[in-house]
Amino acid sequence: MLEPWLLNTVWISLAFVGGLFAKRISLPPLIGFLAAGFMLNAFDITEGSQAIEIAASIGIMLLLFTIGLKLNIRDLFEKAIWMGTSLHMVIITVLSGGFVFLISVSGLNLFTDISIQTALLIGFALSFSSTVFAIKILEGRGEVNAFHGKIAIGILIMQDVFAVLFITISKGSLPSVWALALPLFLYAVRYLLFKILDSIDHGELLTLFGLFAAMVAGAASFQFVGLKPDLGALIMGILLGGHPRAKEVATHMMSYKDFFLIAFFFEIGLSGMPTWNSLIMALIFIAILFIKGGLFLGLLTRFNLRSRTSWLSSLSLMNFSEFGLIVAGIGVKNGWMEPEWLVILALTMSLSFIISSPFNQYAHQLFDRYKNILMRLNTKTDHPDDEPVNLGDTEVLLCGMGRVGKVAYEHLTKQFGNKVMGIDYNHERVKKLKKSNINILWGDSTDSNFWENVNMPKIKMVLLSTDDYPTDLNTANELYCIPNKQFKVGTLGHYEDEIEALKKAGVDFIYDHYTLIGKEFAGEFLEFLDTKST
Repeated sequence: MLEPWLLNTVWISLAFVGGLFAKRISLPPLIGFLAAGFMLNAFDITEGSQAIEIAASIGIMLLLFTIGLKLNIRDLFEKAIWMGTSLHMVIITVLSGGFVFLISVSGLNLFTDISIQTALLIGFALSFSSTVFAIKILEGRGEVNAFHGKIAIGILIMQDVFAVLFITISKGSLPSVWALALPLFLYAVRYLLFKILDSIDHGELLTLFGLFAAMVAGAASFQFVGLKPDLGALIMGILLGGHPRAKEVATHMMSYKDFFLIAFFFEIGLSGMPTWNSLIMALIFIAILFIKGGLFLGLLTRFNLRSRTSWLSSLSLMNFSEFGLIVAGIGVKNGWMEPEWLVILALTMSLSFIISSPFNQYAHQLFDRYKNILMRLNTKTDHPDDEPVNLGDTEVLLCGMGRVGKVAYEHLTKQFGNKVMGIDYNHERVKKLKKSNINILWGDSTDSNFWENVNMPKIKMVLLSTDDYPTDLNTANELYCIPNKQFKVGTLGHYEDEIEALKKAGVDFIYDHYTLIGKEFAGEFLEFLDTKST
């Protein structure tokens, strides 16, 4: 038996090597973490699996908490989200369940005969998409706040609501009567946490505040009344999302969330070693994976979303979920299915991550290649994600109107007046800035259709001002494809490798953040001293 500290070195080493190798072959690091978990299992290094399970639970809670901090609850009432989720889950449950039942009675001997009820339970497990995987994909592309990112997150949260209902029903008992007091408790806690957040500084107390809010005020309180603790962390994040410092809290929690989520992928690998039967069954289920993604694409376009939005949302949801393991665990505990299904579903989920990752990594390129086919799915009515087609006499265009973009806009209007325009793919931000009389339109600068269709005859400068490297690089790549462009492109850069990639994408000017900010600071301070001396 390994010493605890030595066991930690094994985990960290395997995670680092696996993640590094996956990155080198153009796969997300999470695939390497997943492989590391299976390696631990293969070498029978399973001591401390309980600690990994606890760390994974913390990671999921922090993930949902940070999602809640950025979520607008009104987005969940979009028909594409609540009705699209419901229809998709029903259809996939019936199709997958029927498929499993047919295989069971076909005589292929992959597993023993199962009832139609158990088959539907397995289908229900396969209808969920992984929150962890989808958010990691969206974060990696800088698209959590994009319109398609919000659609995907809304669907994931609706699925989580169905998960809570299932767990409650499967227990055979209602939550504690104290659950009725939750609204009053949450209202009081929100008021108290707002006051605390107003008073603490930007250091370690802010990090501890985030952990306390997510795990104690949120998760533990829901667990106490018999509800899903993950849901409590999400709800607490939503309640705190209205505070001016919500984004700062989310930033502080990001690295902790990423670290603990490594344990989530380890846990999958440690869930059991596959047999040939389970491997064959998992490979068969991959066919359902593509049906699942295609169904999302079809439903979202029928709910009047553009094909590109539907495509990007569908790809991030084209996977199987960790909730499948929870369903299987409940099924095994209640005697509804054989324990082998735990391994089958774990392997199916792992394969779905591996297969879905390249599709998501090249999501924009794939859409550009096949958009003539995909755009046939567009309805002929106006879409909520339609983009501007004419920029008029605009000479300066800012892509991204967050803190950096807004400051740049205010500075540029002093010289160019009303010939400066901003675009942003955050609907709420666009509405808010329009009320402040800022010249802004909703648009996605990473969309090739936007640049192909927009009329911008007088544009002289395009500033990529999201200060988010993946988004700015995707935009730069789209601008690079514009033939005979008559404007210059500028953006910000933070690291040497990112600056080199932006240069290769055709960016004309890159503001080296860490180098130039020091020069500007010194220069402006000298000007201040000169002014004072005179």
